[in-house]
Amino acid sequence: MKKFAVAAAVVALLIAAQGSSLMAAETETLKGQFVWNNGDQAGDVEAVFTPTGKNMWDVAFHFTWEGEPHTYSGTAEGNLKKGDLSGHVETDGEQKGQFVFKGQFKDGTFEGTHAGMRDGEERPTGTITLSR
Repeated sequence: MKKFAVAAAVVALLIAAQGSSLMAAETETLKGQFVWNNGDQAGDVEAVFTPTGKNMWDVAFHFTWEGEPHTYSGTAEGNLKKGDLSGHVETDGEQKGQFVFKGQFKDGTFEGTHAGMRDGEERPTGTITLSR
């Protein structure tokens, strides 16, 4: 019985350590530019990624559009250093909408596309680049 209690305590400590290492993972901020295909508009964007699991993130995109600050928030999945990254965000403001983004990291820079969602279909809206 004593061995079982010790084993249970060790397992509990390992689970707690794994959880705390996940929480200890740092928020990462990437900066870059977006291009909006309609009218060839572009601007600066800052993306803040907060870890929620292995290669899982809450993400907030901060940018200015037509002189007004905006934050589109949602989730992302992928590695922030290499390979694929994709996600889904909700718009702010009175007119709620959804956007998806996807792309890949190449040489430390994310190069991707964004698209608005309407009636379950992606409608391409432009490109986005992000780096440290």
